[in-house]
This record gives sequence, structure tokens and C-alpha cells, in this order.
Amino acid sequence: HLTNMEYTFRAVTHTPGIIIWRIEKMELVQIPEKSFGNFYEGDCYVLLSTQKMSSSLSYDIHYWIGSQSSQDEQGAAAVYTIQLDEFLGSTPVQHREVQNHESDTFRGYFKQGIIYKKGGIATGMRHTETNTYDVKRLLHVKGKKRVIATEVEMSWSSFNLGDVFLLDIGKTIVQWNGPKSNRKEKLKGMMLAKDIRDRERGGRAEVRVVEGDAESNSPQSMEILNETLGERTSKLADGPPDETADQEQKSNLILYHVSDADGEMKVTEVATRPLVQDLLTHDDCYLLDQGGTKIFVWKGKKSNKTEKQAAMARALEFIKSKNYPITTNVETVNDGAESALFKQLFQKWTVKDQTQGLGKVNTRGKVAHITQEKFDASLMHVMPEIAAQERMVDNGSGQVEVWRIENLELVPVEPKWLGYFFGGDCYLILYTYLVNGKKCYLLYIWASCNTDELAASAFQAVDLDQKYGGEPVQVRVTMGKEPRHFMAMFKGKMVIFEGGTSRKGSSDPEPPIRLFQVHGSD
Repeated sequence: HLTNMEYTFRAVTHTPGIIIWRIEKMELVQIPEKSFGNFYEGDCYVLLSTQKMSSSLSYDIHYWIGSQSSQDEQGAAAVYTIQLDEFLGSTPVQHREVQNHESDTFRGYFKQGIIYKKGGIATGMRHTETNTYDVKRLLHVKGKKRVIATEVEMSWSSFNLGDVFLLDIGKTIVQWNGPKSNRKEKLKGMMLAKDIRDRERGGRAEVRVVEGDAESNSPQSMEILNETLGERTSKLADGPPDETADQEQKSNLILYHVSDADGEMKVTEVATRPLVQDLLTHDDCYLLDQGGTKIFVWKGKKSNKTEKQAAMARALEFIKSKNYPITTNVETVNDGAESALFKQLFQKWTVKDQTQGLGKVNTRGKVAHITQEKFDASLMHVMPEIAAQERMVDNGSGQVEVWRIENLELVPVEPKWLGYFFGGDCYLILYTYLVNGKKCYLLYIWASCNTDELAASAFQAVDLDQKYGGEPVQVRVTMGKEPRHFMAMFKGKMVIFEGGTSRKGSSDPEPPIRLFQVHGSD
């Protein structure tokens, strides 16, 4: 027989990964993996992240509050977070996340971005695993580092010149890139569009891209936009600037001591910046206020159970008493398992038995020189950043696979074109070699300076890197500046064309006369 808590958290398997629940009628209901990254504004969620740290597991519990969720749902999410913390032996780090103000840790779980959806469980909105094409929505994509996509009104008035927008109508997804949006935002928008296509439509949706400053180059895509949104009648606004953290406010650090010795909470200011580690004692709990932008709650090893369990509640009371915005981020920190984010706020932080300084460092002078006939491949792969500089991990006799970017996708290059590179194309080259019997990888991204498929090549490189478990060392190669190892892979049979393409159906005529410069890698 399962206890109530065991039944509630029956999905917890103590294996690395992520589990997400939604609060439905005050109960926890697990959502399918295909819905990860989609959050309804009217709901609250609890997320458990489990990671393997050497011989043990570490846990992070986040409860997420939608901007339109009810007080009851918010309270239920907080209670379940405390219960889950207790179920896992009070070892997890707890985080309170508010829509539009999530921590980097939370946003980092969703590499393709987060989508805010209108409605919630109260309006019958469900997370579903089935491929559905009955969709009509406009997503406003923001953020360079972590993507947030918000569902906005289906109208040209929702657009601006500085951001990226996705029109999703089921079988077609049109990405519109604002003329003032940057390359990173465009890439992130493309990653999100492809993620929607692959995860929600089973790969059966067409992704189109429109550059806002060259709309005439995409007449069919513009026709879809105008048919769906109506004709544009006025100029688009510049758009708000990307949010920048107020560094001055963040640097305003204050450490408070928290106690409830007399049955009521007392918060006493202990110190301001610069903070030292010795201020924290194992018997107590502390609040670290980062200028009202984030509150850390540090729980001492020897503090009593009641104080530990009430840590999050204490932080919320503190936010209220300080009149800080309800969106203020909160993170609980366990004594001895502090996050890097927390530790870097102190002048010096030492961990027992931790190596001081850099420890033993291999300098460049100790690495095999590229002019030597025998390459120390094992050393080069242990130090991938050196390998990327020197390029010579071996003599180029490993396995070579080449793809070309075509319509945003990877297309294998035909054997007869191996070693031929066209300036009008982008290529990914995966090089596999052995070090002490273990497979190691180099992933070259080759492109000319002016190709318009750079963003797609970057996305596909990330995708390929993930397929190989993050093992490949990525090396960017610009046309005409190929490193020695790159040339060695093609064994003296490498040809670079100034422009053109090798893709089928190309309408570019071959020039009758060409001039080639011949040079070698030795």
C-alpha cells in the first residue's frame, strides 16, 4: 500500500531527467514530455529536475506561477513543492518561478524555448500528445540567450521591427524576422519553429522564413501572412528594447539572519557587500536579498526542521514586507550544496578539500607541435580548446561525413562531390577518430562569409552535437582559411569554388572560364 505522498509522487523514479506536473483541481497531474516547454498562463506547475552528480543525485524543484492563475492554485503549487522536498529528504533546491521572470536555470531546461499559451485547465485547455493541425496562433519570440514565445493577438499590430514572430497555422509555420532583430534571435526562432514542427506535428509541417527587410523575396509566405492576418495598414513600431538587468540594483546585496525563536519570524540585517562566507553559521537560516531582483534562502545544516520547511514561506513574507514585486525570484540554498550563482555573490568561497587555484595546468608548450610527424591525439582530445587552435588531432585518416544545408535541413553530400565546396553553400563535416579505442569527434562548420544559411548551419550543428551526446569539438571554418587538419581529411583532393552550389536543380549557369589558386597543407 502506498502512502498518500508516495502515490502523489509515484512518477519520481530517482533517475536523471525532468518531470513536470500541472495543478488540476488542486491535484498534481503529470504532463507528457511532448508538452514540455508549453505553459498555460492560467495554470501553475511543479517541475522536478534530477541530475547525477558523481556518485549521488541532486534535485531542483521549481514551482511556476502563470500570470492568470488563481491564488488557490498558487498555494497548492507551493504546498506540493514543500511536500516533494520532504519526500526527497529535504535535499532539493527549491525555486519559485513567475511567468516572464523565470530564472536562467528554469529557462535552461527548455533548449528550444518556452511558449506561453492563453487559457488554462479552467477553460478546458489540455496538454495533449496527439499531432494536431487545428491550430491558429501568433507567437512573439523574445530573448537571445533563452527564448520566450508569448501567444499574442493575431494581427499585424502585434508585430514590431526588432523581434521575431511565428505564425503557426497547423500545417505551415511562417517565421517573420524583424529587420532590426539579430542573428541569434533569428536562430532561436528557427529552433523553436522546428521544435514545434517535430514535437507537435510529428515532423509533418512546413517551415517558411520571411526576412522583414526583404519581404518581396518571399511572395508565397507573405500571401499566407496577409491572408491570415489581413493586409498591413500602418507602419510597424521599433519594438521595446531587450530587457537588461539593472546591475546597480543587483549589486545592492544585503544578508539577513532569520529566526523564529519566539514563535514569530524575526529578520535581522547582518551585512552588506562585500560578503564573506564566515557570516553564515550552520545552526541558522539566512535570506540574501539581491536588490529585490532575487531572494536566496540559505538553510544551515543544523537549523531545525521547522525552519527549513518554512524557508520558502519566510521568503514570500519578506518580499511582501519589503513591497517587492510579486514576480521576485526565490531560490532555496542548502548548506554544503550551494549553487555557483549563490557562491559568486561572496568575496571568497572555499569548499573543503577543493583544489586552490588552477591546479596542474598543461600549457601550450607541452602539447605536441603540429610539425611533428607523430600526433599525440589522446592529449589533443583531452584539451579540445587546444585541438581547435592547432587543428591537428591526427593525420586526417579517420572517417569523414559531409552534409550540405538545403532548405534549413541537412542533406548528405553525394560521394562524387566529397572534397568539393561551393561558396553558395554551407557544410557540416563530422570527423571521427579513435583515441585509445574510444571514438572522438570533430564537427567542422564550413561557410563563406556571405552565405545566408549561417543560422541554419549553427542550428544543425547544435542538433548533431546533441545526437553524439555533446562529444564533438566544434570548429568554425571560413572559406579560404581552412586549417591544416581540415585539408588533410580530403587527402589532397579538395576544391573550393568561389560561388555556386552542388544541389540538384540549381539554375546557376557554370562559368565558361575559372581561375584556381593551388596550394597545399605541407
